[in-house]
Amino acid sequence: MPGNPTWCSVVIPLFNKARHVRRAMDSVLAQTYVNFEVIVVDDGSTDLGADQVRNMHDSRIRLISQNNAGVSAARNYGIRESSHETIAFLDADDEWEPSFLETVVGLCNRYPRAGMCATAYRICRDGVYRRPEFSHCVESPDGGLLDDYFRAAFGTPPVHPSAVLVPRWVLDDVGGFPVGVSQGEDRHMWARIALRYRVAWAPQECAVYHLTADNRASEGSYAAPDLAVGQVIEEFLLSGAEPVSPRLMVEEYLVVHRLRLALECYLQGETLWAEGLLKKTSGTSLFRFRRIILQLAFRIPPRMLRGARRGKGSFRWLLQAMGRRSHAHSRRSGLAAGEGGPREG
Repeated sequence: MPGNPTWCSVVIPLFNKARHVRRAMDSVLAQTYVNFEVIVVDDGSTDLGADQVRNMHDSRIRLISQNNAGVSAARNYGIRESSHETIAFLDADDEWEPSFLETVVGLCNRYPRAGMCATAYRICRDGVYRRPEFSHCVESPDGGLLDDYFRAAFGTPPVHPSAVLVPRWVLDDVGGFPVGVSQGEDRHMWARIALRYRVAWAPQECAVYHLTADNRASEGSYAAPDLAVGQVIEEFLLSGAEPVSPRLMVEEYLVVHRLRLALECYLQGETLWAEGLLKKTSGTSLFRFRRIILQLAFRIPPRMLRGARRGKGSFRWLLQAMGRRSHAHSRRSGLAAGEGGPREG
């Protein structure tokens, strides 16, 4: 049950990240909050990443191994092996700023019933850092509870797997990461938590998400037939349970991400998947314009749209209009539809 944590466990899944894992580990050991253990789960790596961890001499570090089973299984193994009542996650190719643990543990102490505590993060590609645009998030330097996780997640995800701490009692309630889900396993977990609990968030950029790491799972693949979170959200809503967020925002969260996924499917030539996803968004009230634009886009051959995305085709304006107009509309409509805010978790 909720309480004030004094120690936390850090779980790091490791698979063929020999070039990056030392950076991640050094960022953990540089934390201003020092009451932690680090559990590195070697998920059947075939490089020397595990040796790098093994050669780090700090009593707080523990290296465990499993046959390759994927990042969700590795995180779940780390959770089972952890000793403390809060668990922070860090991918082996990302890193923390020195204040990360101090910030999220502070949030956990201030909001003991929050389902997860997260911070803003920066994105690094080829040595260039940028802060993504977070919408409908907490602006106070001290952080606070998000009014509505799902509305905030219409755009840049406010919760990243390398910038979050989750109490063990929440994990016991919602279960572990979904094994067998190859993409979106983290959003699957965050959605299951955010349906039931409020989310604490701080605007400080306390983590760095690296996009140029080796063996990044999102590279080389684009989509699945539907969102990883689709079934879990729909089953929750059909159960009669009331989400912490307004029900409309939860439904529209599925809409906006299904529209994005439909476009990706269509660009890759998976037109049946794309059309099936588009049908699932027919009831939208906030993203009607985006849906109309996407219907127009589906009349254009995928090859020509791919050229437009690269800025070489005549239909570039179509994709730009879909992103620009629908984003502005969702910000205005989301504020109106979300008046009153969610209940306390």
